[in-house]
Amino acid sequence: MISAGAARSVLIVEDDGDFAESLGDLLVPRGFKPIVAGSSDAALAIMSGALGEEPPPVALIDLRLGRTSGIDLLARLRNERPELIGVLMTAELDTHTALAALRRGAYDYFDKSVDPQSLFAVLDRCFDRVDLLRDREMAYQALRLAKEEAEAANHAKSGFLATMSHELRTPLNAIIGFSEMMQREVLGALGNDQYRAYVGDIHASGTHLLQIINDILDLSKAEAGKIDLSEEIFDLRDIMRSVRQLTAGRIHAAELTQSLDLPDDLPPLCGDERKTKQVMLNLITNAVKFTPAGGSIAISAQWDPAAGLAVTVADTGIGIPHADLERVLQPFEQVGSSLSRQHQGTGLGLPLVKAIMELHGGRLELRSELGVGTQVTVVFPPERVLAQCPIEGSRDAA
Repeated sequence: MISAGAARSVLIVEDDGDFAESLGDLLVPRGFKPIVAGSSDAALAIMSGALGEEPPPVALIDLRLGRTSGIDLLARLRNERPELIGVLMTAELDTHTALAALRRGAYDYFDKSVDPQSLFAVLDRCFDRVDLLRDREMAYQALRLAKEEAEAANHAKSGFLATMSHELRTPLNAIIGFSEMMQREVLGALGNDQYRAYVGDIHASGTHLLQIINDILDLSKAEAGKIDLSEEIFDLRDIMRSVRQLTAGRIHAAELTQSLDLPDDLPPLCGDERKTKQVMLNLITNAVKFTPAGGSIAISAQWDPAAGLAVTVADTGIGIPHADLERVLQPFEQVGSSLSRQHQGTGLGLPLVKAIMELHGGRLELRSELGVGTQVTVVFPPERVLAQCPIEGSRDAA
């Protein structure tokens, strides 16, 4: 990076000592700091920093330096300092030489045969370029620093959430366990219907809170790259049957209908069965949450040897505005609506699904139309689909 201290220094590479001295005398009153090198070797030493001073950002180089070409020297100097702004000095600059100089990195040229005062216009252009490069480098460094600080803050946030999640799960498990014992009246009757209702609320609230904490912990691990897949071969149809049973009560209570269309010849998958089940649960739970009574949820799967295995959950819910499609894939984001406010959540469902699918090398595709419904598709890549060894004894999916 070009420092402010070196910004007005100019390297003059000229083997004519008198001309170099007179050129320096012109530059000093205008606020420049000339540094003279009488040979190519001296110029290379200055630009390498071997003399203990910061190299100048601009160099005036004579086209002919004894047996050395100024164009060749400029190329060598820019190898040392790519940001160097080079100006060739000559009294006989033809078109061929000018083009060769530009190709080798020259920024401008100065005709020795004209009024030396014209050099100031050339240097003004050069130092405008120096200022631009310095400002751009400072902006880049500021952006890099801001990025590093944001990443550090994000890591700290993930670490805090993970720690808090671990700390909260232990007492929550005790609350859930003891409230379940009280519900079943293992140690004796509660003796009051109101107490039974309270215990039911405690158990339901504790279970809901534990699920939220588990989602936060999983997402924090995924963002930190510390979540691992437990690889195994499984039948997606078995997972969908289990998920259907788990969500049947919620779908019935929401007064919705559900359809399941899974081909009998659906090939097995290689991946994390538990996390795949979590993906499907999150998608269906989300669909139920944002679909008004009387609506429907349709689940289907499709296998394509080139694209992979895709599972789609489509609902006839409230939908998502097109402008918010990217936002709902960010953690803790939700689109406000009267229906969404009835079902408060953390906004972790879709981001967690996206993170889990990316761990599998897959992807999440989201399509939605406001007031019509939402379609979420998760796609497992072809390499995770064992198409050559289908599971024996295919069973009805419904």
